[in-house]
Amino acid sequence: MAAAVILLIAACGGSDQPTGPDVPSTAAPVAGAKHGPMFPECGGVTDQTVTEQTRVTGLVNTARNSVGCQWLAGGGILGPHFSFSWYRGSPIGRERKTEELSRANVEDITIEGHSGFIAMGDDLVLGTSLCEIGIQYDDDFIEWSISFSQKPFPDPCDVAKELTRQSIVNAK
Repeated sequence: MAAAVILLIAACGGSDQPTGPDVPSTAAPVAGAKHGPMFPECGGVTDQTVTEQTRVTGLVNTARNSVGCQWLAGGGILGPHFSFSWYRGSPIGRERKTEELSRANVEDITIEGHSGFIAMGDDLVLGTSLCEIGIQYDDDFIEWSISFSQKPFPDPCDVAKELTRQSIVNAK
């Protein structure tokens, strides 16, 4: 998860490109892009549901905006991490390739009739403690990331599947 955050920050970092009132700060939308449904805040999943599914007490929603949410134990960066992200106009293939390079196992998955990938991360002590699911919607995708840091914990992929299912059902 930390590596993914570092990659995301690096990808969004500054550049040597000129800026100013006549230079747009973001790329123009792709012509002909087809977007999927709208997702409610946090994928339509409540803080209580995340706590129930992960069985981690003291979770704090430390990041909440229109495209994602993050829950941390006690609000700190040490410990388990759980997040929902919604990527509009972003290719899921790039995300899957990153997962294939960094995770023990990546497979195809279908949830509620929607296709994507499921990626599992193994820890020498904990076993499979990380699971990420990305689901494609036209030119968009959503991703749930479940990462535990100490035993005991439920199967992270069971948690990711259920939270993804709930987000799909809550899409508008």
